[in-house]
Amino acid sequence: MPIDYKKYPPNWLKEIRPKIMQRANNTCESEGCDFKHLEEVWAVRYKGKTTGWFRDFDEANSYPKTIEGKLGKIIPNPKKVKVILTIAHLDHDETNHEVTDDRLKAMCQICHLRYDAKEKYRRSLA
Repeated sequence: MPIDYKKYPPNWLKEIRPKIMQRANNTCESEGCDFKHLEEVWAVRYKGKTTGWFRDFDEANSYPKTIEGKLGKIIPNPKKVKVILTIAHLDHDETNHEVTDDRLKAMCQICHLRYDAKEKYRRSLA
């Protein structure tokens, strides 16, 4: 999903993001996750949703999965994906330009999506 950087502080890309990435040692800061930025992993999809990422193909392949397609083409399942670390706003407010480092966390895409899920649902009801 594209990011609208107009909502973020002007120094987001040059100062804030690099500082948080350095603090995190380019590793997801979510509890129990240690995926590294740009690491290649295996994603498993089941019934249209990614159920997990795995470093080992055989482990990924052992999980339940469904045949996935897009535009008439079968997508490999498990599929190799690249981890991209994002910076999550723990207060869910990307327009807060006064946010402090302790309110930001480096997260892989899957952890960030899971973290934001309840808030996204809440906003959809408004």
